[in-house]
Amino acid sequence: MVAHNATQGNTTTQKKETNMSYNYDQCVQSIQEHRRKAYATDAAAAAITTSAPDLEALQQSMDGFANLSKHCPMTPLLWMRYAHDTEILMEGLMMLESSSAEGDGDDAQQQQRLQQMQAKMSALETSTGILELALAEFPGCALLHLYYVESLSDYVYQCEGLRRSNLLPGGGSRRVTFEKLYRAFENTLQSVGRGTHVNEGMIVSEIYRLYGSFLLFSLSAVVAEMKTVAEDNAGMNDGPETNTIMQHLINLFQVWSKTPMGEGSNDEMMQDMAYFWDEACSLFLSCYGEDQKLKQKQDLEQQKTALWANIDDERKKTSSLTNILSSYENEVDVAMSNEGIALPMRSLFPQQQDEASNNDDGLGCHAHPLKRVDSKWNKVLLDDTNRFLVGLGANETSRAFLRSTAFLQRTNLDVTKKGNKVAERSPLEDHMAMHKHSLIGSLYERALAECPTVESLWVSYMNFLRGEWIRVHGQKQDLHYQDTLKELSSTLQSTSHRAIRNCPYSSTLFEIRMTTIELTSKSNLEPDDISAVVQEAIELGFLNHNREAMLHLRLVAILVVKRRLLSLVSLGTTSSSNGNGKDYDQGEDMDALSAASNKKSSNGTLIYQSLDPAVIEEVQDLLEDIRDMYDMAENYLFKSHSTWLEGKVSFWKHRALTEANVLCPISLALRKASHSGDGMAEEREGAADKEALRCFEKLVKAQKPSHPDPWRDYIRYVSTSQLYVMGTTESQPNEATASTLRKTRGLYQRAMASVKKAGQETTSTVPAENKQSWMWKGIDGALFHRDYDASLSDLCLEYMEFERNTGSEESFSDAQTLVRSKLANLNPANAAAVTMAATVPSSQEESHGKRKIDTDNTMSVPQNGSSLATESCIQQHEEDDFGAQSKSKRIKVKTDLKQPKKTDGVHKVRIGKMEYPAHPFTIHVSNLNKDTQDMDLVDAFRAEFGAVVHAKILREKRYGKGGHHSHGESKCAGLIQFEERLSVEMALQKDGELEVGGKLIKIQRSHLPAVGLVPSGMHRVNPKGDGKVSKRNKLKKESKMKVDTNASMDIEEEGKANDKRAKTGGDQNRKKNPVAYTSPSNLSLSVLSFKPRGMRQKPKITLEPKKNQE
Repeated sequence: MVAHNATQGNTTTQKKETNMSYNYDQCVQSIQEHRRKAYATDAAAAAITTSAPDLEALQQSMDGFANLSKHCPMTPLLWMRYAHDTEILMEGLMMLESSSAEGDGDDAQQQQRLQQMQAKMSALETSTGILELALAEFPGCALLHLYYVESLSDYVYQCEGLRRSNLLPGGGSRRVTFEKLYRAFENTLQSVGRGTHVNEGMIVSEIYRLYGSFLLFSLSAVVAEMKTVAEDNAGMNDGPETNTIMQHLINLFQVWSKTPMGEGSNDEMMQDMAYFWDEACSLFLSCYGEDQKLKQKQDLEQQKTALWANIDDERKKTSSLTNILSSYENEVDVAMSNEGIALPMRSLFPQQQDEASNNDDGLGCHAHPLKRVDSKWNKVLLDDTNRFLVGLGANETSRAFLRSTAFLQRTNLDVTKKGNKVAERSPLEDHMAMHKHSLIGSLYERALAECPTVESLWVSYMNFLRGEWIRVHGQKQDLHYQDTLKELSSTLQSTSHRAIRNCPYSSTLFEIRMTTIELTSKSNLEPDDISAVVQEAIELGFLNHNREAMLHLRLVAILVVKRRLLSLVSLGTTSSSNGNGKDYDQGEDMDALSAASNKKSSNGTLIYQSLDPAVIEEVQDLLEDIRDMYDMAENYLFKSHSTWLEGKVSFWKHRALTEANVLCPISLALRKASHSGDGMAEEREGAADKEALRCFEKLVKAQKPSHPDPWRDYIRYVSTSQLYVMGTTESQPNEATASTLRKTRGLYQRAMASVKKAGQETTSTVPAENKQSWMWKGIDGALFHRDYDASLSDLCLEYMEFERNTGSEESFSDAQTLVRSKLANLNPANAAAVTMAATVPSSQEESHGKRKIDTDNTMSVPQNGSSLATESCIQQHEEDDFGAQSKSKRIKVKTDLKQPKKTDGVHKVRIGKMEYPAHPFTIHVSNLNKDTQDMDLVDAFRAEFGAVVHAKILREKRYGKGGHHSHGESKCAGLIQFEERLSVEMALQKDGELEVGGKLIKIQRSHLPAVGLVPSGMHRVNPKGDGKVSKRNKLKKESKMKVDTNASMDIEEEGKANDKRAKTGGDQNRKKNPVAYTSPSNLSLSVLSFKPRGMRQKPKITLEPKKNQE
C-alpha cells in the first residue's frame, strides 16, 4: 500500500541504500492469481463458480498475505479478503480431517452437520480475530465494521446451534459471547453512526438492523431460559436481563433516529423499528401471567407513544442536519468517483435476499437473521477488479475530506465560543456539542480508510489531535478530565504509529511521532524512546537516501530531549504556595529574576530553591544523553556525508547554540553546587564553557570560505555571556570585562578576514526533487544561509556599532577600513546602508548642528571598479574644503557616482529579453491541468498560504464577428493575487512541491496582477493614474502646469502691491489670506517647487532682487 504514493508510479522498492526487499504490486498480483485459482474465478468476467475452493492455492494466497503484512499495513479490502480466505481454509481443512469418519444413515448426516458447524465456528473465531486487527488499523471503514459484526453474529449463531445440540455449555459462555457482540455493536456505532458516513447510510442502516435482530435474539434466549427454569408460565416474572435488553432497544431507536444518513437509507427505518418493538413486546409480555399482561401492555403502549413522538422530533432535526452535511458528502463522492474508488452501494447491497429461508435449524425465527449471507459478500471479496478500499485514494479525495473536516472544526470552534447558550445553536452545533471532538475524529478515520497513503491527511489529523490534547490539558480538571485526557493520549499514540506504518517515507510524520511522545509522556519521557523513532526510520529504509531528512530527525530528537531537560530544571528550581513550579515555557516578570524576591501571581508566591539529589542525578543523565546523541549525529555526518558542507554547518550551529544556551549553563550550575568551597572548582568549571567555544570554532570552520552568519552567532555568544574561561583565574571583574571586549574585537577581525563571497551559494543546494514539506521550518532553516550580501551587511553594521560604542578612534578607523574593503563589490542596496553607518560627521558640522549640504553622495556607490575607500578619502577632502567656504553658498562637486535607482532591491520578472518589476501580491502558476478552474486555484492556495483577492486561469481568446471574443481552452497557467506579501513568499517556497489537479505545478513571480480593480479594503499596487503616459494625461498635466504658473505670477504681483498692508494687517489678515501676505522672497514657481528627494536644489526664481548677503 505504501508504494502507491511513496514511489509515484514506480513501486519497485528494491534499493541498495535501503533494507527493503519486496515489491508491493508484485505481492498483490501474486495473491490475486492464487485467489483466482482457488475460487476458480474468471478475472475478466468475475464469474464465480460454486465448486469447492482449491485449498492448496488458498494456502499459497495466505502465505502471500502473511508476507505482505510483514512489510507494510494492508488496506481494508485486503484485510477483509485475508479474513475470508482464512475462514474458508480452516473450515476446509477441518472438514477434510473429519471426512474419514463419514458413514451412512441419518445419524451420520447429523454428525457431519454438527462437525461442519464446529468447523465453521472455529473458523469464524479466527476470522473475527483478524478483523479486529483490521479495525484497529482502520476504525473509520463502515464496510469493514459491517463485515466484522456480521461475522461475529454468525459466530453467535453457530454457537447457539451447537448449544442446542448439547455440544457447547450454556449459561456463562453464552453471556460472554453476547457481551462481546454487545461491545462490538457499540464500538461500531461510535465509529460510523455519528453522521460522518452520510452517503454510506445503506451500510449504517444494515448495522442498525442487525443490532436490532441481535437484541431480539438475546431477549428470546433469556425468555427461553426463564421458561426452562420456571415451573409454569404463571410463576414467571420479568427479570433484570429482560429490562436491560428493552432499554438497549430503546437506546438503539434513539441513536438510529439521530444519525444523519443519505437519501434512501432511512426509508424503511420506521417499519423496522415497529417490527422490532412489537416482537420485543411480545417476548417481554410472555414472561407474565394473564392477570399481569394487561397492565404491562398498557405501560408498553404509553412508552411507545412517548418514544415515537421523540423519534419524530429527532428525525426532523436530523433531516436539516443531513442537508447541511450532504454538500460536503457529495463533494467527497464526486472526488472518489473521479479517482475511480467510489463504493457501488446499489450493486453491492441489493434488496435483501434470504438465501436460507427455511428454518429447519431449530433455532427459531429470531436467530436466523444473525446468520451471515455469504452471497452478498462474494461481489466484494472475490472480484479482484474492485478499486475501492485498496488505498488508491489520492489528492482529490483527500482534499475533499480535508475541506469537510475544516468545516466541522470551524463549527466546533463556534460551539466553544457560544458556551452554554443552547438557544443560539444550530442543529449542526447541537450535534457537534453532543459528540465534540469524536465526530471530527471519526471523519478523519473515514478519510484515512480511503486515502491511507496521503501524508497531508495524517499530518492534519495528528495536528487536530494534538490541539485537542492541549486544549483539554489546559482546562479545569473535572470528573471527566482524566478519562478524556487518557483517551486522547491513547489515540495520539496509536495514530502516530499507524501514520508511520502507512507513510514511512514522510519525515514530517516521524517528527510528529517524536513530539507526540514528548506531549503525552512529559514526566516520564525516556531518551531511548525518542532514539527508537530515529532508529525505526533507519530500519525502514525509505529515508536513508535523503540526508537532509535524516539529519533533521536527529536534530529534532535532540530538541525533544532538550525540552525535557529544561522542564525538569525549571520545575525543580521553582515552587509556589500552591505546590506548582514554573515551567520553562511560561513567562515571568523581571522582578522575579532575583532569587531574594518572591513574586506573587495567580499560581501563588514564586520561590526559588535548589534541586533535589534525585533530580540532579536525572539532569546529569540527560546532559550525557544529549551529548551522546550529538556524537551519534556527528558520526553519521562523518561516515556517510563527509563532504556535505551545509549539513555540517547546520549540525554545528545547532550544537553550538545548545551548548551555549542550555548545556553549559546547567553544567556550570551543577558543578558550582557540587564543588562549593573547593578552591580548584573554578578551574574545572571552565571545561563546560570550552565545549561551547569548541563547537563555535567548528561552526565557523565548517565551511570555507566562511559565511557571515556563523560568525555573528559566535560573536553574539562571546560578547553577551559571562564566561569564566575568558579571563584568568586571578582576574578581577573589570579585567574580565576588558578581556571580553578584546576577544570580541579579535573575533570581528577574524570574521572580516575569513568571510568571502567566492564559492557561496545564495540559493538552496538541495535538488528540487529531494525537498520535503518540513524544509525551511524551525531548526532546518540553518541548512540554508541567508543571502550573502545581506548577512555581510549585518555583520559590518554590528562591527561598526561595536567599535563606535566600545572602541577608540583608532580602532574605529581601522574598522572603517576593513568594512569598506569588504563592501567594495557588495550589492548597492546593502552597501549604501553600511556606508551611511560608517560615515562620521565632521567636527564643524557637529558644532553647528547642521548636516552636510551636498547630499548627492550620501547614498552613492562606486562605479567601474573604484573602491569605497578611495571615495571616502575624496569625500573627506571635500568636507574640509567645504568647511573653509561660506556656509550659504552651494558648491557643486564633480563625481562619477550616480544616484541608485528606485528599483534596486525590487524583484524582477524576465519576459524574453526584457525585465519588468514583479507584482508584490501576485504569483504565476504553470503546468496546470486543462480541467483546472479558477476556484480550484482559490481552494488550493487559500488554505495553504492565506487570503486570496482573485485567481484566474489564463485562456486562449477566440475572436468572432464584430470584434467579440470568447474564452477558449486553458493555457495550463494562471495568476493568483494574495492580500499579503508574505503569502507570495510562502507560495514561492512550494515551487515544484504543491499539487493541483493531480499535477505538480511551477510557481513564479508575476509582473501582472490577477485582477485590474482591487475591491475596497484590499491592496492597490499603484495609486490611481500612476504611471499613465497616454496623450490625454500628458495634455492635462501640461495645461495644469500653465495654470499653476500664471496663478503664481499673479500672486507675486499682488504680494508686491499689498506688501505694506500685509505688514500692518496683523495676524487677523494673515489668517484670512495667508498666501497673499506671504513674503515674495519665499514664493517660487510651482513647477519648480516639486523636486526629487535627495537631489541638490537649484536657485529659486523670485520676482524681486535678492538682498545682499553679508
